[in-house]
Amino acid sequence: MEMLRGKTAVVTGGSSGIGRAIAQRFAHEGARVLIVGRNEAALRETAAADEKIFCVAGDMTQDATIEKIMEAVRDLFGGQLDILVNNAGWCPVQPITEITIADYDRAFSLDVRALVNMTIHALPAIRKARGSIINLSSVGSTHRAANLSMYQGAKAAVDNFTRVWALELAADGVRVNAIAPGAVDTNIWNVTDLSPEDAKKHRDGLAAGIPCGRFARPEEIANVAAFLASEQASYVSGAIYAVDGGSGAV
Repeated sequence: MEMLRGKTAVVTGGSSGIGRAIAQRFAHEGARVLIVGRNEAALRETAAADEKIFCVAGDMTQDATIEKIMEAVRDLFGGQLDILVNNAGWCPVQPITEITIADYDRAFSLDVRALVNMTIHALPAIRKARGSIINLSSVGSTHRAANLSMYQGAKAAVDNFTRVWALELAADGVRVNAIAPGAVDTNIWNVTDLSPEDAKKHRDGLAAGIPCGRFARPEEIANVAAFLASEQASYVSGAIYAVDGGSGAV
């Protein structure tokens, strides 16, 4: 159907997992997509597979990276930006008895500050396009679990930014929504500070509590993102879409 033909998008955290799946789905739907991440090799691999996908390498917590993104939007898309997907994030797995303030700074710098900074810089173009902002939240923002306080606290902030921005930007024709995945089969499980044995134990424990009995596939999250970015969702704003295999129903 190419629901996004003629649209342009920025997807942060686009080198793997959910971000890559969203970028690939958007390109399949006809959009030109700029993906951003720290793994330049993975970014280039993703971009090389589709002529509608472009990439910028950088750390989203750095202001210089945000400036590079907006420069690329001007160079590649003539300044047009219809869709912003704030997907980049980090999930520390630690009890409060072991957390340091440096852990808090690291989690909130990427999961919250970078999201806000990216949105502020992209907003003039998004408003001009009467576009759409999609933030990646988590089922953990409303259904808590031990050892995830930094991540779940950050995602609770994302939920509230989403709803407030939806109110503030409605008059401009800008829609703001969030997707709240449950456990998704991505590389995020391999980049925690846990040992391999503890990481597997943590993952298996999460899977056992999912009513659908499995982790989500990244493309299942991308399906919802494509809907929210399209005109099919023209009356959807301020929503937090749970894509969690029933975890939020427990």
